[in-house]
Amino acid sequence: MELTVITSSKKNDDEPAIVTRLFEAGLSTLHLRKPRFSTKQLASYIEKIPAHFHNRIIIHSHHDLIFKFNLKGVHFTDVHLERKFKKWWFLRKLRVRNKKIFSSRSYHKLSEVYNTEEIKFNYYLLGTVFNALTNTFYSGFYEHGLTAAIKTSGKEFIARGGINEQTIEKAYHLGFKGAALNSYLWKSENPFEKYVEILDYCKEKGIPID
Repeated sequence: MELTVITSSKKNDDEPAIVTRLFEAGLSTLHLRKPRFSTKQLASYIEKIPAHFHNRIIIHSHHDLIFKFNLKGVHFTDVHLERKFKKWWFLRKLRVRNKKIFSSRSYHKLSEVYNTEEIKFNYYLLGTVFNALTNTFYSGFYEHGLTAAIKTSGKEFIARGGINEQTIEKAYHLGFKGAALNSYLWKSENPFEKYVEILDYCKEKGIPID
């Protein structure tokens, strides 16, 4: 199971250093989501992380930074996908430069998982799947529907929303490719310690982490 981290959407000067520690502890994928950042701010954030970890970062905005840094890939939001010409031009530049990257997008409803896509995405962030307060399914999601989607859609999904020790175990048994940590880390006083705690929990429960 792949453990992914999504950054806080807010500015946090300490975050690049925390992210570096997460990479040092084995984190394979970071979704860098800063919707209010300018291109310069996002580039500055990336530059604060050692270059040998850049190939683990997927950016949610300012996609042309993929040509400046050796990043893992890009995440397409609904806005990106609606801008047909800009999307086509970006994909063309990737082909011309023969640049191979990971790409992802989000689904927010269970009914969306069977959508036909123009782009072949490596995986999809699906959620909010869980209610963080009750550890139960969020409205619109249920066990049989998720199991069917994972088995029959031909797509790979990362569970997003409400991920903690209990819900990551549920996501694993449902067959998700992975789970994305967000508020679980960034609302705590020590995000790195929370990350280590969930690693230890997964090891205790026999949940393999890629």
